[in-house]
Amino acid sequence: MSEIQNNVAQPLNLVALARANPKGSAVPGTRLEAIIVEQEAMHELPSTIWLMVIQGELIIDLPYGDFRLLKKGDSLHLEKGTKVSFEPLKEVVALRQVA
Repeated sequence: MSEIQNNVAQPLNLVALARANPKGSAVPGTRLEAIIVEQEAMHELPSTIWLMVIQGELIIDLPYGDFRLLKKGDSLHLEKGTKVSFEPLKEVVALRQVA
């Protein structure tokens, strides 16, 4: 097999990538990061983000008593300035894109 064929596509374990740096590990060739979502009290988002859960379940509390429950494969776009809190159920691994 030629060297070019060996470099065409390599599998990437996103869970292992997130565990290597829980605050955010860059996913090669993308503008995404693999992260471990930690519990966070209500705060205002400093930038627009997109999240997609790839392991676990995540409760996102929103203003006015609203909330979202994200399960594996679910994603959510949140605008800058939105007040949120994160409540992971077990270990939550997610992809994050910050705009």
